[in-house]
Amino acid sequence: MENTNKNRIKELKISRQKHIKSLSKILTILYKKEWELSENAIEVNDNICKLASKSVSEASGCIQNAISKLISTEIGDRIVKKEEKKPSEISQLKKVVLSKK
Repeated sequence: MENTNKNRIKELKISRQKHIKSLSKILTILYKKEWELSENAIEVNDNICKLASKSVSEASGCIQNAISKLISTEIGDRIVKKEEKKPSEISQLKKVVLSKK
């Protein structure tokens, strides 16, 4: 079981590093665009560019948050169990749906 956990951690690390790398590239582009918009807004006194710059800044914050979550060492369960409906619940739901038609 310990070996399985080590493999799982290694698999998660590789996967997360890949996502962190791609999100970091996006963050770099957003950072450059934010400065470009801010400079343009100041040069031509354009309030829309200021608002756009603020929106890009907020998007950058969201990307940073995503990167932080990927960096965390938290490991969730791989398998998500589906809730199974009992046959009695299903038949009751069928009755409700059929009565509405």
